[in-house]
Amino acid sequence: MKRLSLIFLPIAMWTSPAASAIPAPTAFLQEQINAVRSQLRVAPKPGTPEALDVDTRLKALVDPVMEFDKLSEKALGKHWAGLTIEQRKLFSDTFRELVYRSYLKKVRGANDDYIVAFEGEKLSGASATVDTVAKTKTAEIELVFKLEPREEKRWVATDVVIDEVSLVENYREQFNKNITKDGFDALITKMNKKLAEL
Repeated sequence: MKRLSLIFLPIAMWTSPAASAIPAPTAFLQEQINAVRSQLRVAPKPGTPEALDVDTRLKALVDPVMEFDKLSEKALGKHWAGLTIEQRKLFSDTFRELVYRSYLKKVRGANDDYIVAFEGEKLSGASATVDTVAKTKTAEIELVFKLEPREEKRWVATDVVIDEVSLVENYREQFNKNITKDGFDALITKMNKKLAEL
């Protein structure tokens, strides 16, 4: 189910208006999931121009919706404050590319044989939480999307909780171990090594 959870992560982090005239968070997520599934139905041969075009369109679902600077800061936790501006940019750029490639790899191997059940939404001030369950023939996974509005009149996801595990906290734990043990440069080296494998 890890593959399925990674497929839905960028969907949750896409944008939507955040004013009174906008769709409810659940309606927004339904629309974005349908958009991604339409792309998953296209299965060109890997490495062809057609495949690259599909990847580009799927990648376009990620960049405008994920605030990588904010996510990077949260993922590094206490270590963020000690980085220079250049190091912060380097980490954010590397983190962004790692998310892109991991996402595209999972999506390429996905099929359309799943359903998403929306279990409800909660509004707390300007923020929203949407509970969903992604189901296949053999398993299911709970995903809780935490959304916040931005002044550009859109929703962004600040976290996704996958089977009660926070994505941000999971990244933070991994990155903290690496930096504490080997330092920032070693973390970047490890991330680049992972990129080369994707």
